[in-house]
Amino acid sequence: VASENTTEDDYTAQSLGSDEYNCEAKTVGILVVGDEILKGMTMDTNTNVAAKALRKECVQLERVVVVCDDVDEIAKEIRRMRSEVDVVITSGGVGPTHDDVTIKGVAQALDKDLVHHEEMAELLRDKMSNPEEKDKKELTPAQTKMAMLPSNAKLRYLSQDDWPVLQCRNVFILPGVPEFFAKKIENVAAYLSSQLERSLAYKVVLSVDEPSIVDVLNRAVKKHPNVSFGSYPFVSHPEFKTVLTLEGNLVECEGIPNDESSLPDNYGTRNSVLFERDAIILPKEVRDRNVRRALDDLIRLLPQGSILRVENEDSNPFS
Repeated sequence: VASENTTEDDYTAQSLGSDEYNCEAKTVGILVVGDEILKGMTMDTNTNVAAKALRKECVQLERVVVVCDDVDEIAKEIRRMRSEVDVVITSGGVGPTHDDVTIKGVAQALDKDLVHHEEMAELLRDKMSNPEEKDKKELTPAQTKMAMLPSNAKLRYLSQDDWPVLQCRNVFILPGVPEFFAKKIENVAAYLSSQLERSLAYKVVLSVDEPSIVDVLNRAVKKHPNVSFGSYPFVSHPEFKTVLTLEGNLVECEGIPNDESSLPDNYGTRNSVLFERDAIILPKEVRDRNVRRALDDLIRLLPQGSILRVENEDSNPFS
């Protein structure tokens, strides 16, 4: 196993984007905004649509919250959700009327000012102008309001249509109209899934008790900071006593590659769309290689005869 796992891989830098946020995105929260939902005047169908779209793409929806059309309440819930899930998706409150205050709430939650966003303004001008006319029309007051976005806002074009999704760090802001929401949530779900392709993952099934391999495991963890290790004891299982798991980290730990001398200059990407700190995002090829190397070392370090089998995570050694 060890000899196969040490094969050199070619590296291809894969960018997750050019924005920010803080941890590997595995969980999503939906924030539904609208007095009409809370008053029972309108049925919330977007939650069900979002749940199906996210599940289809293997992205976990962990919580759903409904709030009123109030800037402070929206900001408070976004802050709370960002501390509990990896991605927040809002629904509703993005139109031109007085009660469309979601974008203000997002800006407040992220401590950002609302500023004129020229790309959004140009998009609105294109929408309202006749293609045959040379001069584009001036924005109306309502459209000017819609062009005021948080200072860190990005327009992310995730589909063939020409209307983008608004993203601020790990908050994706979607319209509340069910027809439009359904189209955009499918785009966002597919985007999150494609950008967060997991690395190789292995389970090492052992015949020995967990305490007997603690020193070995600690040595492997210290040597391979870019790999996540797990250890699970099974006291009464008739076949095995311990299962170890290995999976590559999406973010480089403390900026230290496992083998800095052999990595190309473009092996990772800084300031990914998924991170709000200056992080290096490891492409899947690098994460896979990190896992293989860690597995090789772990196999060499473990007591002779203790390994019952090494399995891909898709298999189930716990049964």
